[in-house]
Amino acid sequence: MRLPIIILVLILCFSSCKEKAEKQSEPNKEKTELKVEPTEKVDLTKIPDSLKLIAEKSLTGDFNGDNKTDFASIVINKNNQKTGVLIIHNSKNQENIVFGAGKKIDNMTDLNWIEIFKIIPKGEIVAPELVNEETGDLLGPDESQNFKLIGNGIYMSVTETHGGGIIFWNGKEYKWYHIE
Repeated sequence: MRLPIIILVLILCFSSCKEKAEKQSEPNKEKTELKVEPTEKVDLTKIPDSLKLIAEKSLTGDFNGDNKTDFASIVINKNNQKTGVLIIHNSKNQENIVFGAGKKIDNMTDLNWIEIFKIIPKGEIVAPELVNEETGDLLGPDESQNFKLIGNGIYMSVTETHGGGIIFWNGKEYKWYHIE
């Protein structure tokens, strides 16, 4: 009598382990939905002559939420040697937008501190860092300014301090949030 019960228990254990393993190996449907298929290609000859592309610091993603693969890269302005970020939209006129490299973004004209340069997925919620104006202490994210990303965001930071920011499209223009 004990042997059939033990066999039954073992069969149940093995079948539940198999179900768990099958569930874990299923692909994440959210990740596959985030894929973007370009309908046109970004023309890298549209990079302004004054900018030098840093090829190893380039990204592709749907930065403006139009479901086309755009291009972003760290660049150096050849005229003033300042570092910045260039975004080229995948569109008919291949708009390009420069942050830093001599142009002001969040009171900075040189983004030469960027060590980490990566994509933030569409749909993530981002918020700027609250800072105590008197002491300079960080108070955490300002949740009153939470924003759900329409397109991919671009995260930049310094390795040691993790200080940096996010560039993201708000539906009309690119915005910068300071992040710690």
